[in-house]
Amino acid sequence: MHRIRPTRVLRIRNLYSLKRRMISSTNYLAQEPDLDFSYGQQVAFAKARIGNFFQAQPSLGNQFTEDMPLRNYLRKTVPREVLEQFTPDLERFGHRVATDLYALHLECERDPPKLEQYDAWGNRVDNIITCQAWKQMHDISAEEGLVAIAYERKYGPWSRLYQCAKLYLYAPSAGLYGCPLAMTDGAARILEVIGNAQLIERAYKKLITRKPQEFWTSGQWMTERRGGSDVGNEDNKLLFQGYTTLSNVRMYQVCYTQLPISSDKYTCQGLLTCLQTSSETDLSVNLMT
Repeated sequence: MHRIRPTRVLRIRNLYSLKRRMISSTNYLAQEPDLDFSYGQQVAFAKARIGNFFQAQPSLGNQFTEDMPLRNYLRKTVPREVLEQFTPDLERFGHRVATDLYALHLECERDPPKLEQYDAWGNRVDNIITCQAWKQMHDISAEEGLVAIAYERKYGPWSRLYQCAKLYLYAPSAGLYGCPLAMTDGAARILEVIGNAQLIERAYKKLITRKPQEFWTSGQWMTERRGGSDVGNEDNKLLFQGYTTLSNVRMYQVCYTQLPISSDKYTCQGLLTCLQTSSETDLSVNLMT
């Protein structure tokens, strides 16, 4: 009589058990009404009974009304009659930065500026290519007065704080456009302090306007090898020998840099500011102390 080896019996039992599980799984899946067995379709939850649960995507609320530390600070710092005048604008803007501006921010993050150094024929062109959302940020910044508020001084000494609060709401949804706005604010303040009538008329008014078609933004030459903005660093002496670590004037209508006037790196006797304004027809460089 032929005997079946124990190992073979075990294999047959395993195969039989596997076959039963496959039949059971097939019957279970066949009873699921939501499954699509068409060609090329992936069967949902085919390997686990986890149901039809999907976590809802989080959504941003009003970034001003939901920010209690900011509201409490403004309430304690700004006179009530002044705060009541610009609070509606902050509430409106708090909603905007969480909706359409946030969508533009995401587009800017997905498609950051790109440098095109050469054209198809090998010519040096140095074009900076920006997405449409970045260009829209320019217009929105002008319309919202993100630079202008501080210089219009509609609310006296509280205008700057009002501007800072609005920029605070804007920055997380700015797609990094807050950077050129900060440099634009710096250029406007430089021109305001210098008080040169020609530059006030030509550049200052365009840096603080609310009209998108007239609004200028400013770049800045950085003069430190290691980066940063330490104008007391000794590397600044290389600036007028042709060395700069960053020059973004091609993206903006104004560009400036600052360096100390001193033989001692630890003593600043003054600041030499070089301001360059450019347009389609001319270019001028103005040195101011």
